[in-house]
Amino acid sequence: MSGPKVAVVGGSIAGLTAANVLRDASCEVDVYERSETLLSGFGTGIVVQPELVRYLLERTSTTLDDISVPSHEMRYFDAASGRNAGQVDAGWRFTAYNAVYQKLLDAFGTERYHLGKELVRVTPGVEGASASFADGTEVTADLVVCADGGGSVARAQLLGRKPDYAGYVTWRGMVDQRDVSPETWDFFQDAFTYGLLPDGHIIAYPISQVSSEGEVTGETRLNFQWYWNVDAGAALDELMTANDGSRRPVSVHFVALPASSLEQFHSRATNELAPVFRDLITGAPQPFVTIVADADVSQMAFDRVALIGDAAFTPRPHAAAGAAKAAADAWALADRLVEASGDVREALTAWEPERLAVGQAYLTKVRAMANALQHGGEFPPGAAEFRFGLPKPA
Repeated sequence: MSGPKVAVVGGSIAGLTAANVLRDASCEVDVYERSETLLSGFGTGIVVQPELVRYLLERTSTTLDDISVPSHEMRYFDAASGRNAGQVDAGWRFTAYNAVYQKLLDAFGTERYHLGKELVRVTPGVEGASASFADGTEVTADLVVCADGGGSVARAQLLGRKPDYAGYVTWRGMVDQRDVSPETWDFFQDAFTYGLLPDGHIIAYPISQVSSEGEVTGETRLNFQWYWNVDAGAALDELMTANDGSRRPVSVHFVALPASSLEQFHSRATNELAPVFRDLITGAPQPFVTIVADADVSQMAFDRVALIGDAAFTPRPHAAAGAAKAAADAWALADRLVEASGDVREALTAWEPERLAVGQAYLTKVRAMANALQHGGEFPPGAAEFRFGLPKPA
């Protein structure tokens, strides 16, 4: 017998994880994705957390080797001088967005994965819920799961809450072996590397190279992020203005970067960084810049509507578990729904308190990490509060 009818708003990793686990819990699930095309064009790096890949490892034939590459230590360097500041043993694995997204999409299928569905309104209700989209479509369901990301329309409507600018941006990029010197390529292998600066930091690690079809090729590339402190106001507006003159709210991708921003990016790398970090940064053929912001919420369940992942708590990226938090939200929701024998409101009542506690603890953790990393504070390599992963709620 079919369980509750579920509409998942958002078809990225959070939404697809929710769709898969809820379908497996006997729900009738449809996914509604804002983009007009599949999201397979993103190759940015992700640190593999257990929650992120749990579905793939437990319920598909995917192995860790299929989607990720290993490393064995975390290293800390002064990014300006190149001085080694220490290292610790740490066995992490790294993957690419494309690889995880494609495997989750393969598991769910595309028949009930609807593109071009931009959410404009969600309507909670005691007996049912609905979601309305910009193309005029309206769907009703027993449960609407909003996984529509950091700029969540649902969160803004239901709570009046938008993310707050954190005071800094991140430049992201990837390089292939041909883009940098052999010395630079070898330097960043088999490790998660921090480049520490008085007013920011760099992270870098190898990831799987993924084809346009989402298949892991067996080759690797280097993924980096360089965080800049930028004051809100004129300086931020200038950096986030694209080459068509529009002020972008979240990201300016490479094709939209004005020449002045790219020149500043390369100039700062040349003038401020040690050779190995400079070579990595300037070697990136298509860097782009993204605002760092975060948001907390006091509520995640609204009758028959649930906010999960970044649509609820939007965390800064420093603990490398934002996607894992979203996946954990989805697994917990499916578990509570099974325990409640498909009673949506009972399940949400049981689900919400724990997920609020996890989200708040995680947000507290990444804000503490940011305070040290972005403002020259002490960064103790072995301290528990600075490790990757989700915290345990009190």
